[in-house]
Amino acid sequence: MEQALTAAPTSAQSPTLEVMSFTGQSGEYFRIWIVNLCLTVITLGIYSPWAKVRRNKYLYRHSNLAGASFDYHADPVAILKGRLIALGALGLYLASSVILPAFSALIGLAIALAVPWLLVRSRMFAMRNTSYRNVRFRFKPIYAAAFKIIVGRFLLVLISLGLYYPIFRYHRSRMIVDNTAYGTLDLELSDKIDGADFYSIYVSAGILFALVAFLVAIPLFTAATGSVDANGDAAPSIGWLALGPTALLGALYLLTYYGVDAAITRLVLRGTSVGPHQVHCDWTLTKLLWIQATNLVAILLSLGLLIPWATIRMQAYKLSTLAIAVQGDLAAVVAAEAEEVSALGDEIGETFDYDFGL
Repeated sequence: MEQALTAAPTSAQSPTLEVMSFTGQSGEYFRIWIVNLCLTVITLGIYSPWAKVRRNKYLYRHSNLAGASFDYHADPVAILKGRLIALGALGLYLASSVILPAFSALIGLAIALAVPWLLVRSRMFAMRNTSYRNVRFRFKPIYAAAFKIIVGRFLLVLISLGLYYPIFRYHRSRMIVDNTAYGTLDLELSDKIDGADFYSIYVSAGILFALVAFLVAIPLFTAATGSVDANGDAAPSIGWLALGPTALLGALYLLTYYGVDAAITRLVLRGTSVGPHQVHCDWTLTKLLWIQATNLVAILLSLGLLIPWATIRMQAYKLSTLAIAVQGDLAAVVAAEAEEVSALGDEIGETFDYDFGL
């Protein structure tokens, strides 16, 4: 059992705000990224697990808190095995959809019902392979609870035609936070945060999207696809002129989607405590969206070569606005034993593109 020992904090101690930092450099990360990309292409994807581990190790080891960095410990071979099984399942699904469509529907249903198990195994794998000061994170094997939330509450989303989705998202986030631990310290989401907070984020984003679309994108689209041109001749209903407004609407939707996800993540982080230690998150959505938008433009203009620069830029901003109000010393944590978890759940989740975030 790994452990770090110091004197236990007392109630008389006032919390110390420890701000996170990121020391990664674009040039260093570019070398890792370009080698990973080349080897992954040359090996037809076989090298991708090693690429993932190299990437995560660099990002984690340059993420610092209170004078110590995080680390990533996943075994690339275990990841490769999980991906091969996942690809086999995907191949079976695609083949059956051509040969036996009814059978493919059963496979699809089985995969859908397996999502709660995949989520739990994915989180167990990710947390077990993440450490801070040689103490591992953990995620509890809450399979029954995950099934109840992911399957049961998602049925309510379908029945309500999507209106229940913010509440579903709230319960999923609470499940993830409340069942995560750092060593023997349990993470907990404050009771002050509830479904109404999530609803307000979605409603605000929806109103803002509709307002901007109405004031900017829709008038441009209408003008570009008018039925009569300046000479009184019939103009095409859909033409090249519509591409600009359409792209604008698409970009607006992507920014809204990213903004909602960032707002929810910030809300959850601000309400999360790690034992007696309280997490603080001070990033601003306008700055985050500006970085995301300019990163996307830079990546497109550079044909992808600025992906490492964009990654480092975003990581540096996010971590610089994260902090923990520490009661005593974070090193006063005894690592709890946690079972080794297969990479299967994590990699099937990636292959089938499930969203296992907050």
